[in-house]
Amino acid sequence: MASEKYMRLDPAYRKLQKLRDLVREQKVPSKISDEIDEVLDLMKSRTDYCEGISTHPSKDLQQLMHSTLNHQWQTAVDQGKLTEIPSTLMMSGNLEVQFLRSLASLGNVKRILELGMFTGCTALAFAESIPADGQVVTCELDPYIADTARSFLDKSACGKKVEIMKGPAKSSMEVLAQKKQQFDLIFLDADKSNYTTYYKMIWDLGLLAPNGTIVVDNVLFFGDPYTKEGFMGKLGEGVTKFNEMVKQDESVHKIMVPIRDGMMIIRRKTDVDGRK
Repeated sequence: MASEKYMRLDPAYRKLQKLRDLVREQKVPSKISDEIDEVLDLMKSRTDYCEGISTHPSKDLQQLMHSTLNHQWQTAVDQGKLTEIPSTLMMSGNLEVQFLRSLASLGNVKRILELGMFTGCTALAFAESIPADGQVVTCELDPYIADTARSFLDKSACGKKVEIMKGPAKSSMEVLAQKKQQFDLIFLDADKSNYTTYYKMIWDLGLLAPNGTIVVDNVLFFGDPYTKEGFMGKLGEGVTKFNEMVKQDESVHKIMVPIRDGMMIIRRKTDVDGRK
């Protein structure tokens, strides 16, 4: 069943919940409140239906997701290893994971760069979809979370394909560029306020291989880019700025898809339009 916290990514769902509460406070006919509840249930049912039809995660991915949700985050905070409990919303859901696995399995993708890892769910999904000699390089700022992810990945069959780089993503990107490394697919899911910076660095540093693809997560970010309600504050502004920048970039072909919190697929325009 669709988790309430994931449904709240959708501003329409949040608005309907607020309307339902207002209706109950005003003591209007129960039929109206019931209709609102039915719409909310329909929104959940659509998500559940998509999840149910889609391929289920592997046992390794299921275990990693379970370990993330049940990890002793509060203990890490109490011990000073973390400053706050991270939101498990940062972990990709299965619908998003299977979509990314499909993308990674298309063409000749062997090398993947992930900017923003959390506990390794997406990194493992990518690793499961590339050849045995493929590699996922993933960047994680927080050392405790990076070590936790490493422990999760080491328990999986494909975790050995994943290399974790600790520290600021910008520094890791510069190191990779100095080593002349390029990637067939780059997944951008790091701090939202720096999306525009990461995007420019990908091109300026030459990190995207010929015929490569950039996939960007959270481009609908709680609805802020199109509702302008500022639900997520500065972070929402960062995503909105990024979306507008990509929209104006005539050198790329882009498609935004409303999966979970929104994803955007970006490719060089010549790779899409030049096949005549």
